[in-house]
Amino acid sequence: MKKLILIPLLLIILSTGTNHLSGQLPGMYTRDRYLFSATGDTVILKGFNAMIVYWDIHGDVNFPEIEKTGANCVRIFWKLDFPAPQPSDLDKVLDNCIKHHMIPVICLWDATGDWSRIQFCVDYWCSPAIVTVLKKYERHLIVNIANEPGNSVMEASVFRNTYSSAVQQMRNAGIRTPIMIDADSWGRNADSVLDNGEYLLEQDPDHNLIFSWHLWDPKNWGWGTLAEIERIITKAVSKKICFVVGEFGPCEQCDNCGNTQINWEYLLEKAYINNIGYLPWVWKWSDCHSIVNNNTGAYGSWANPPWGEMVAVSSPYSIKKTAKRPSELAAGINDIQNEEFIITVRPNPFSAEVEFNITLKDLTDLKLSIYDLTGKRISEIKEKGLLPGTHLVVISPQVLGTNKLAGIILYRIEVKTISGSYASTGKIVRI
Repeated sequence: MKKLILIPLLLIILSTGTNHLSGQLPGMYTRDRYLFSATGDTVILKGFNAMIVYWDIHGDVNFPEIEKTGANCVRIFWKLDFPAPQPSDLDKVLDNCIKHHMIPVICLWDATGDWSRIQFCVDYWCSPAIVTVLKKYERHLIVNIANEPGNSVMEASVFRNTYSSAVQQMRNAGIRTPIMIDADSWGRNADSVLDNGEYLLEQDPDHNLIFSWHLWDPKNWGWGTLAEIERIITKAVSKKICFVVGEFGPCEQCDNCGNTQINWEYLLEKAYINNIGYLPWVWKWSDCHSIVNNNTGAYGSWANPPWGEMVAVSSPYSIKKTAKRPSELAAGINDIQNEEFIITVRPNPFSAEVEFNITLKDLTDLKLSIYDLTGKRISEIKEKGLLPGTHLVVISPQVLGTNKLAGIILYRIEVKTISGSYASTGKIVRI
C-alpha cells in the first residue's frame, strides 16, 4: 500500500489498488439519527407513498408527476397475491424511480396487520431472483421489510427476536441496503421502534436500519393526537436511530372524509425542525387522503383541499420546499455511471478526519481542492498516474485548523484520463 504525507497540506493518500474497500457498504447507510447517500450526502427522506402496483406497476404515470414536486423518495406499494408482480417488474419499477431522480423505498403489503406474515415477506426478499434485482440497484435503494405488520402491540422480546432474525436472513442473502422496519400495531405504535431500535441496530451486522412510524387514528386509538406527535418526535430525537414518519394523512385512516382530522400541519413543522423525514399518504387514490386527482394523477391537480397542495408544494414545510436530493440523484444516475470516477465521502458531517474514497476506471491524474465558503482555497492535493481502483484520501484535522472552518466546507475533484477531463464538486460539514 502506497502512503504519501504531503507537506504542508497534510493530506494522506492511500492507494488500495482494488475496486472495493473492506467493510464498505455499497450504497446508503445510517449513522446515529441520519441517513447518508453513498457519497456522504445527508438524506432526510421527503417523498410520497404511491399505490402503483395495481394500475401503474412500473411507475410510468406516477413517477414523472411526483418528480415535479422535488421529492427525493417514493415508498412503493408492492403486493404479491395480486397482481403477482414478477422480478422483471421489480427491476423496471426500481430503475424507473431512480431514473426520475428519487430513492425507491420498496415495501411489501402482504403482512399488513398480520405479524405471522413477516417471514413470508423475508422469504420473498431473500429469494435469489429478487436479491439479484435488489443488488443491481443497491446504491440508491431502501428495502422496507413489510408494511404495518401486526394488529396489536407486541411484546418487546417478540419484536426484537422477529426483526433480528429477519434482518440477519436478509444480510445473509446479500442485501446490504438500509432496511426499514415499521412500528407494530398497524404501524401506529411508535414506541415499538423507539424502544427496540437501538438493540436491533446492534444486532444488524451492517448497522444500517431505518425505523418508521405511521401517524393515524387520533380519535379511535389515540396514536396521532397533538400530544402524541410532540411526545414521539421528542423521544425520537433522544434516540440514536434513523426515524421517519412513513405514513400520515389529513384525517383518520378510513374512507369517510368527515372523520377526525389529524394535526398534520403541526407534524410537518415539528418533523422539519428536528430533521425527521416524512412521507404523506397517498399520491393518487380515490379517498380523502389523495394528494392529486385520481383520474389523472397529474402534478397540480390537487385533491382534498387544503391537504394535497399544502403538503406537496405550498406549506413552508412541504415536500417541494424542504426535500433535497442526494447529489448523485440530483444529477441523475446515468450521469454518474458515465463518469470516470465515483466519490464516497465519510463521515459527513464530520468532527475529526474526513475520508474521500475515489474509485477510478482508468489511469488518472487527480486533483482535490478544499475551499471555504468565500472561495478561498484551503488545501490541495495533486497526484499523477493513479492506477485504476479505489484510492483513499484522508484530510486530517490539522489541515482545517482546530477552531477554523466549522460549518460548510467546499471541495472540487478534477480527473484527467485518456478519454477526457472530468470534475465533481460538493460540500462537507464540520461539526
